[in-house]
Amino acid sequence: MSAVTARLPAGGRARARIPARRRDRAPATVATATRGGGGFSRKKVHIIPPTLRTLDALRPRRRGDAVIARDADADGGGGGSPPVNELPMVKQQASGLGLQCMPKARMNDEVARIDPGLNQLLVSEGSTISRFFTQDEWERHRGVGRYWRHLFSTCKSTIFLRILETVIWITLSAAALCAYNLVLVPKFSLPTLTIPPIVHQLSGSVLSLSLVFRTNNANRRVIDARSILGKISKCTRDLTRMCMYIPNEGGCRFEILNQLRAFPYAFEAHVRKGRTRKSKKDPTAFKSEPLPLLTRALGERDARRLLERSHENVARQVLLDMSTILQRALTIGMSTQMHQQCEIICKELSDCLANAEKILYTPIPIAYTRHTSRSLTIWLLTLPLALWSLMGMSMIPSVFLIAYLMLGVDEIGIEIEEPFCVLPVRPIAEMCDSEIVNSFDQALAAPDFKPAKK
Repeated sequence: MSAVTARLPAGGRARARIPARRRDRAPATVATATRGGGGFSRKKVHIIPPTLRTLDALRPRRRGDAVIARDADADGGGGGSPPVNELPMVKQQASGLGLQCMPKARMNDEVARIDPGLNQLLVSEGSTISRFFTQDEWERHRGVGRYWRHLFSTCKSTIFLRILETVIWITLSAAALCAYNLVLVPKFSLPTLTIPPIVHQLSGSVLSLSLVFRTNNANRRVIDARSILGKISKCTRDLTRMCMYIPNEGGCRFEILNQLRAFPYAFEAHVRKGRTRKSKKDPTAFKSEPLPLLTRALGERDARRLLERSHENVARQVLLDMSTILQRALTIGMSTQMHQQCEIICKELSDCLANAEKILYTPIPIAYTRHTSRSLTIWLLTLPLALWSLMGMSMIPSVFLIAYLMLGVDEIGIEIEEPFCVLPVRPIAEMCDSEIVNSFDQALAAPDFKPAKK
């Protein structure tokens, strides 16, 4: 069993759950480090296996025609859940045409257990936006066979399923117009319903620009959100490295590392607070529960205490606790320059939190979204009137195709407008936790930094 040495001040106790580097180690208990009365003593802090389930579990693998998901906890080291090697990762559809009309839609239970905050109604079964890309997946992604693969999987597409109901209603309106002009007009001498095509030709370019502008702005929000997640990863690495300059005395270095492990999970809980549902067990709430994740880093007692003091913003409270620990380290001999550098990193984490809240709490202007939706609906519903004189009954499949193309572009913008529910927030938090844990032994074993005397 691997071990590191933690130096703690007299009269206290520190508690931590620290995953090991190797996955083949037997599960260990919670590690403790004690101090002796009136002085310092050294006691080994043991490492326990990791629980990095999400990195692999959300990455589908092909075996024949089935898409499967692997659970990285095959060794049984997961936090209280039974290990699962391979489970089918298929979007199971209940009754209804579109997923938005499926209150009883069934999700993949394993994905919901591993990452409950991931909105599965917005993620296709083969989606990669919510997990890490591997080199093999990049090769498959840019392969020329993607055209046929994407074409034949259209009926499984989340975009297609969500807009299918609207597309069908628009197509039925085109069929109703055909029935009117072919049956009722000659029978009752009614006027033919048609309009000049020039109307849609002139308005189509304006509508297209509106759709592109909105989708581009939504994509910009995805880029900004992913940059925030990347900055959190960068800051955790920087502060882990800087921890070697934090005194071991008083357990400051040990505590700051645990708080740093807790921050990505606290951030995830903040940006994935979930949707309101009648039943707390409803999987479509897509809520990330912070207690199990914070317990992994801090222990159950400290995690509950943190949640009680957080006032629904756990990430902010973690940053406050980190600054408190750094202030205590400053009073027991930490270099002022190193203290300032660590506080700068904490400030960058606070900036990440503020920028995430800006995206989370403020959508693209609602008036723009509503106007685009109304304009697109009116344009598509009146399109059969413009196509009747040119195409006759063949306009019905044409309207279906055009409606799918244009509504699909609008739906893409809607799906990615709030990016944190589909981005790989949990895998990034797991990665940060793993990197900090792998640095524990080296960070805690480093001697206290003493500034050179002038």
